[in-house]
Amino acid sequence: MAASRVEVTVVTPDMLAWQGPAQEALERLSDARGIQELLHLSHELWCGTDCDRSTACTFLHYPRDPAAAVHPSTTRSRYNKQTAHLYTVMGAEGYVGPVAQCHRINVWPLLEKVVERWDTVGGRLGGTPEHYSDWTKKRDASAAVTVSCACRDTIQWMACWCGERYGADPLGLHYIAFATILDDICIPPLDLVSGRFRMYGRSVRDLVRAMDSAGWGRDAVHALLSLIRQSIVQYAEKMDFRSGDEHIGLHDELKNSPDMWDGVIFRGNTGNAYGTAIMVARNSRTGPVSFPWLMDGAVCDCLSMDLCKSALGIYSVDNHQPTSHGHRSEKRKASYRSIYLDLIDDLVFTGAPEPLVHFGRSGFLFVQIQDRYQERRYGRRFPLAPPMARELRRLFGEVPTDEWLDEVFHSREADEARPFVWSHHRAG
Repeated sequence: MAASRVEVTVVTPDMLAWQGPAQEALERLSDARGIQELLHLSHELWCGTDCDRSTACTFLHYPRDPAAAVHPSTTRSRYNKQTAHLYTVMGAEGYVGPVAQCHRINVWPLLEKVVERWDTVGGRLGGTPEHYSDWTKKRDASAAVTVSCACRDTIQWMACWCGERYGADPLGLHYIAFATILDDICIPPLDLVSGRFRMYGRSVRDLVRAMDSAGWGRDAVHALLSLIRQSIVQYAEKMDFRSGDEHIGLHDELKNSPDMWDGVIFRGNTGNAYGTAIMVARNSRTGPVSFPWLMDGAVCDCLSMDLCKSALGIYSVDNHQPTSHGHRSEKRKASYRSIYLDLIDDLVFTGAPEPLVHFGRSGFLFVQIQDRYQERRYGRRFPLAPPMARELRRLFGEVPTDEWLDEVFHSREADEARPFVWSHHRAG
């Protein structure tokens, strides 16, 4: 794996229970015999053994404190609380805040219920039909197409976030590619940890080893645990998608929250926006940044993306829409929009580095110009342009997938055509 060419200081705060190298943390995680155990081990590395798994737990939640204004380091967004009402496609009411930024729902018991259920199913059947299914809605003919396009998306995102420095740190690109593919393919988290799943011949183990060798320090641990968290919540989200009549789905529970904060933070975790924010900060050489800056930038990145997708009619294609809830949809959309407007202002007025502020509002840019979102709109892939094909070879390699992955990859539509009832798979 190519070594990082970006020499930077560690950007993440010293807040994790685990103080050792990322490779040793991954070795501990590889001992997990099921997804629930992997969840517990990764949480222990993040919070330690004394965490009560309440809404104060920062592994699954973001208990945010009020921000104190200082001298801004960049200019305020032109789309802000005072101008939002001018844009009808963004929501005619404009800013309706301040909106509560506290958790009403503890995600721990909801997530535990889902992963325990699918651990049981996997133990009985040795796997499920959903594993390695295609979630792109673009009718990919092979895993190689999905993987190469995920890496294309990664390059385009990094160019939107970091400009001409998009390829300065290959390790950051490879990390974001793993985060992207977790959204596009239903990958069992244990396959990610064990190194079975690879892209362009690289596993997460290879990536973590390279990060440690390049002197990433605790940045590598933050990134690893954020990626494992994403793999678990992505898996739970996908496996819980067809909610049976015997349980209320994870997203249904979150939508029942009286406030949007619960759904917003879960949304950020499924996209691994926190880990991505670390890559942007490192590539942009911000120096040390605070946890709230990383989290606020990460949340805003997801929100600006969803707001732009909604304005362009792409959001309605998504399987999971945090603001969708019958007669409460308009109120939830207004809250979603207002949380973004609050947080992006806080990033500016607390003096966050310009690259993190730009990262937070970049969804308004990349949704409009990246292939990924236009492909989502049309339900098909666009051909790779020759310049992008050259960049993929330079930054990732020649062969996207291993042979076994191409063999097991399949369309999710084929899964949905088969009858599936949870009670058919119950233990006993």
